[in-house]
Amino acid sequence: MTTTEKDAYIDAVLCLTKTDAISGISGTVNRYDDFHAVHNNQTPNIHWVGHFILWHRYITAAYEAALRDEYWDWARDADTTSSSSTAIFETDIFSPTAGFGGNGPYIAETTPEQNPFGITGRTGGGCVPDGPFAYPAFQVNYPGPAKCLTRDFIPTIMNTFAAKANVDVVMAQLDYTAFAKQVENEPVFSIPNIHGSGHFGVGGVLGTIGNAYNSPGDPLFYLHHGNLDRIFAEWQNIDLEQRLNEVGGPIIPFNYGGENVTLDFTINLTPIAPAITLREALNAQGDTFCYTYDTLL
Repeated sequence: MTTTEKDAYIDAVLCLTKTDAISGISGTVNRYDDFHAVHNNQTPNIHWVGHFILWHRYITAAYEAALRDEYWDWARDADTTSSSSTAIFETDIFSPTAGFGGNGPYIAETTPEQNPFGITGRTGGGCVPDGPFAYPAFQVNYPGPAKCLTRDFIPTIMNTFAAKANVDVVMAQLDYTAFAKQVENEPVFSIPNIHGSGHFGVGGVLGTIGNAYNSPGDPLFYLHHGNLDRIFAEWQNIDLEQRLNEVGGPIIPFNYGGENVTLDFTINLTPIAPAITLREALNAQGDTFCYTYDTLL
């Protein structure tokens, strides 16, 4: 994004925070909260399932319909020569004047409940002090009480998980089921996965975007998932005819030997958007969605 485009995008996000919520979900205050709350409520059923990538395409597209279509290509900035490099966090996207603001102040102590995986390499954890999403101009209202946006940068996760080599592995998968599984990979930190890059590289242990339920509280959530959707669209484009008509993967998280999703399986953003089938969600330029990415032009 150019500086002008970033400014317009950020202004649009802030505009959502000044518009009354329409979902009726208890605890929501504004339109931004509506999307956060829907993700929070559906979290147990939308990760490590066959419809993960398509459900997140739906919420990202619905959110972007209220804003504009953008993404953050983290693989371009990840440092594959030094996993401890902080260069990616010095790019414009984290600028307090031209981007989304930076890290939170370092909070040394975490509890086992906050850090069940024993993640190391944390550098922040406190309230983002600068940029357009600093408190109180921007507040994470849901699920309440209102609080600040937090970030907890972990350079080693950001650089290793976001590496282009991992994107290449995802792109090399031959069918939808394998692709979807590779995007999330395993729920451990010893094996990189591109979905975890933006969540835990930026959110770490104490950051908003690192919380599975409440990650949409950070506006970077949508740029991160916009990039995952761009990668998905590029993968589809390799064999578009086949890949507009192919889904797979479990309905129940991790149940790869159980019942699979089908083209007629439905996903929803209740109460802010209707149910659609995976068949409809597969086509970014069909009757339900109408967008593309600059890398496909």
